[in-house]
Amino acid sequence: MLALMVQTQVVAQTDELGYKTVNLSMGPSYQNQVFFNLTNENTKSQLANQWDIAFYRNSNMDMGIKVNDAKDIKVYQVSATPSAYDAVDLSQKSTWGESLYNPDLTNRIQEGAFDKATLLPQGQFNFGWGSYDMVTHKITGKVTFVLEYGDGSYYKFFINEFYGGYTFKYAKWNGSSWEATQTKTVANGSDDAFFNYFSFDSGEKVNNIEPTKNDWNFMLTRYYTFYNNIMMYRMSGIVQNPNIKVAKKQPETQASSTYSTPEQSDYSDIITSIGHSWKPTSGVHPDVVYYVKDASNYYRLYFTENGGTTTGNVSFKYKNITSELGVTDLGKKASFGVYPNPISNKKATILFDVKENSSNNGSAEIYDFSGKKVFETKLSKQNGLQQQDLNLSNLNTGTYLLKITYGGISETKKIIIK
Repeated sequence: MLALMVQTQVVAQTDELGYKTVNLSMGPSYQNQVFFNLTNENTKSQLANQWDIAFYRNSNMDMGIKVNDAKDIKVYQVSATPSAYDAVDLSQKSTWGESLYNPDLTNRIQEGAFDKATLLPQGQFNFGWGSYDMVTHKITGKVTFVLEYGDGSYYKFFINEFYGGYTFKYAKWNGSSWEATQTKTVANGSDDAFFNYFSFDSGEKVNNIEPTKNDWNFMLTRYYTFYNNIMMYRMSGIVQNPNIKVAKKQPETQASSTYSTPEQSDYSDIITSIGHSWKPTSGVHPDVVYYVKDASNYYRLYFTENGGTTTGNVSFKYKNITSELGVTDLGKKASFGVYPNPISNKKATILFDVKENSSNNGSAEIYDFSGKKVFETKLSKQNGLQQQDLNLSNLNTGTYLLKITYGGISETKKIIIK
């Protein structure tokens, strides 16, 4: 089954500060799911209700099963006895406990409601809905679930096993009894996507829901969150690709030619790092800015429109600031940048992204044009994005060479001190 979708390239306008304006729409009542790529401005939009279950397919050694929050599905765990599937009684709903939801505060995009089931004893061989079998090396299903939809319909659902794919069964409640059970298998396959998607209505896998894994950064979608620590509430917002990291700064002037980059500890791979934090109940927060790290590219981004449920319109401005940071790769081990350049007030910041551990710290050295070393400091060998401030008050104004060394590899960059 092919998904109904539209894939386009957004024609973004650029303002006087170099920021591109992007206008996207989830449509009235947030009926669409929209993917966006910061690098090439590609967007992919489609009806969000074309699937029910998403099966993580990116690895034969990892798994995850999610429900479609666009369909307002609540998941109940009925029993950890597999035979209970045949005797599911909706009149017993009050005994099933609280409903389960896809987690939103996670850095594992594959984690879903079924993986959060709690009826099995905690242990290294239990995985929410099933248990690892050391003989067959399969995850074998144990827990029976009931799915309650926002429109009042019900399905009972059981995952038989995971082994290079997922075998499962389901049946729909017709108002007086369960319809015939359908058993299906969705193999992981070779799609360049994080998930395989399945529709109960068609009884088939739905193709082309996602762009390829490296062709999107943000997904505008629906998801549940524990809103204001009061109740589970279905939001519309942004889920990020697990391959990027995001840092939020507030307060910060949005439309500005100057800015200070976040601390390393501020960057997060939580999939809702942006989420709905850019918007109050209406409009947008005027003092929130996001910094996005995608491989060796860095972006600065802020939101300008929130159309709400009436239109589903979302607008934001963003700019690739990699060249402003002067980011340079040090082979496979690290990349670095210095900001600002030219340097004002004799204060600069080095951004240093360690990709592979080294046995020694890195170093930053500054030379004048006679070849004399006039400044030196060590750089952390800790993995991840680091930020180190430089006090160059002892240096005269002029042009210098900044030499960064890490893992036996050196790169030199010209800097100007005003």
